[in-house]
Amino acid sequence: MPGMYFEDFEIGKIHRHEATRSVTMFDNIWYTCMTMNTQPLHINADFGLKQGMYKKNLFNSLYTLSIVIGQTCTDLTRGTLIETVGMTDIDFPRPVFHDDTLYSRTTVLGKEAGGGEGGV
Repeated sequence: MPGMYFEDFEIGKIHRHEATRSVTMFDNIWYTCMTMNTQPLHINADFGLKQGMYKKNLFNSLYTLSIVIGQTCTDLTRGTLIETVGMTDIDFPRPVFHDDTLYSRTTVLGKEAGGGEGGV
């Protein structure tokens, strides 16, 4: 399914994205090690159990953000929009753990055509 064109975006509209993703321990360890993130809350189960607030490992928040951004592509930008020029107020309202499923939504706060390229 193609994304949306500039004129299709309506300010205030909320898009709930169909693409969902369950995350795994492998995902977390792979991404954390690949990005050289040495935070033991992501890769050390013993540390998470003994010293973590939730008594288990947390899923890497930057990987969470990457997945959520990817979930938006099919609905919003795939094959139609050149760029998204801004994301604001990124919030992680709850922790993410291994085996959680991520759902996402986008609220259009504004849109502005710039220099002929267009942008949302």
